Amino acid sequence: MADDRGISQKAHNDLVLSFLAVRRAIGTLGFFLPVALLAYGLLDGRLLTSISAAYYTPMREVFVGTLIAQAVFLWSYEGFRPDAGDLITDKGTARVAAAAIALVALVPTGPAEKAEAGADPACTLLQCALGPSLASQVHLGAAAVFFGALAVYCLALFTKGAVDGAEKDASNRIYRLCGWTIIVSIGLVGVLFVTGLESRLAALRPVFWLETAATFAFATSWMVKGDALRPLVRGVAALR
Repeated sequence: MADDRGISQKAHNDLVLSFLAVRRAIGTLGFFLPVALLAYGLLDGRLLTSISAAYYTPMREVFVGTLIAQAVFLWSYEGFRPDAGDLITDKGTARVAAAAIALVALVPTGPAEKAEAGADPACTLLQCALGPSLASQVHLGAAAVFFGALAVYCLALFTKGAVDGAEKDASNRIYRLCGWTIIVSIGLVGVLFVTGLESRLAALRPVFWLETAATFAFATSWMVKGDALRPLVRGVAALR
């Protein structure tokens, strides 16, 4: 009986470590891509208009590879078993986010970004099949779904469970701040496109900075959930 309990406990510990590793991988990739593109922009002498514009630069492989890696980790993420009657689940939300970010990678942004980046590569399979206009809409829609799913994690899934201590309370505050940062940032991107301000403010690269803020927010939430930012959680807990 003791051996059975030991085996069961080891299996549980391995599962927890697996969850933590996947969460940290997703968070690390979220931090990596904007930082890599920022470094490229500084070395190149100009920042990209958006993170997606990286497809039409020498950073294409980094952009596509990072997004596909995120898709793989998200698709493999099981999360916690849902309670009876739950409509929003860890696994389901992760699968939606994975499919969306894969589409972002496989259906590049519109041709307008080509001129900005100074390149005109052949279209991808899906881009050729859909046509430039529809492909651009699919790309933007998939990006919105991706960030929306990650906001759901921050505001609904990561905050589940009893608040049984100061660190859980602090973690929940961080998750909510990250979730609303994602929503506000992506909402402002939408406003920029709808109003035409994106073109008028292009020199300031507002879309790039807002996407970076949203990406850093989701990366932070996953790193906190992966127990990789304990000093941050403890610092927030000490503020109360």
